[in-house]
Amino acid sequence: MNKIRISDRTILLKSQGNEATLSFKEKVEIARLLESANVDVVEFPAIENEKTDTLLLKTVCAFLKNSVMSVQVGITPESVEATYNAIKSASKPRLSVALPISPVGMEYTCHKKAPKMIELIKALVEKAVSLCDDVEFVALDATRAEKDFLYDAINTAINAGAKTITICDDEASMLPDTFVNFINEIKENVPAINNVKLGVMCDNKNG
Repeated sequence: MNKIRISDRTILLKSQGNEATLSFKEKVEIARLLESANVDVVEFPAIENEKTDTLLLKTVCAFLKNSVMSVQVGITPESVEATYNAIKSASKPRLSVALPISPVGMEYTCHKKAPKMIELIKALVEKAVSLCDDVEFVALDATRAEKDFLYDAINTAINAGAKTITICDDEASMLPDTFVNFINEIKENVPAINNVKLGVMCDNKNG
């Protein structure tokens, strides 16, 4: 039987301004509760405030023993290294390379066209793999991506060493059955994805 892993994004989402933000103490307490609930993965956003965010991550490292501590890296090799240095004492550290894959997302967030995005994915994942055994590639806004580019991006991340691939429907554009078909199509066109952990991120913001 396949194991379904639960990855909790409460701290990540609350830190990205989607809702009322959490205090330092609240983030620590939520991480403690998730650890006690045996959640498989606890997700954290990329470091923005170097002093405060690094302190938070190092504090959580001290007690997060059973759950994977997954932290998004930025979009430079230097940010990957800074993130790893903040969580290297964790029992189960994970570096998460989360990049937009849709044409709009690539240009708005990273100011890059498709070929340069492939280069960025390769560079960031390879840098993360050189530091950490557990590396995830998160295909943000994947449901609005051009399919051939999406397949290329996933293959690039896997070849660079990513052990987990997460496909995101950030726009909440697909109902569950449509999303299942979308994932199956990816598996058919990217056979290598069957050799890594596969994650999905759905959204219900459109009700």
